[in-house]
Amino acid sequence: MVSRKRYQLDQVTVEPGESRPATWTFAGDAVSGTEQSYLVIDGTFPTRNVWTFMVRIPNKRGERLEVRPRTTPNLRVWAELTDRSLTFARATKGDARGRWYCQVALADPTGGRTKDVVKGGERDRLPGWFDPLRGRMRRKQNVRPTRGTDGDSLVILVPADDHAAMIRLFFATKVWVLKEGITLA
Repeated sequence: MVSRKRYQLDQVTVEPGESRPATWTFAGDAVSGTEQSYLVIDGTFPTRNVWTFMVRIPNKRGERLEVRPRTTPNLRVWAELTDRSLTFARATKGDARGRWYCQVALADPTGGRTKDVVKGGERDRLPGWFDPLRGRMRRKQNVRPTRGTDGDSLVILVPADDHAAMIRLFFATKVWVLKEGITLA
């Protein structure tokens, strides 16, 4: 197995591409907004490292922003990632207000499910490339009121409109997790 120490968020370069009006569905509801494309190069790999991503920015303030790859390098382990996304919502509580957050939901390399949502108490079990993000990690209940049982879920905060940081989080939670076959179980 390749050493996990080589994965670093700053090795992922993100260059903006075209922006266009778009419509899409999220949880069965029609959403309209802007679709911004990005050319992404994962410098942790010498080859098969060019990706294209799209960030879907809704027009309505309360809707979620979506980050997903449009194309992936030709490797079987990443083939399904065009069907996966990270979604970001606005934080509304405390010092997190004004920033966006996403759940720390790792891809499942076993194929048994689509993701593994990380709880607040599992923070120390995350791979080393999450170390620079620890200062931005919170429990969901501390960034937004919650109904149901997801208040203990671990989330990561990003500045509003920092699409590069959002794309890098996709690499941390999906791409590298699948490549290394990491599970927290």
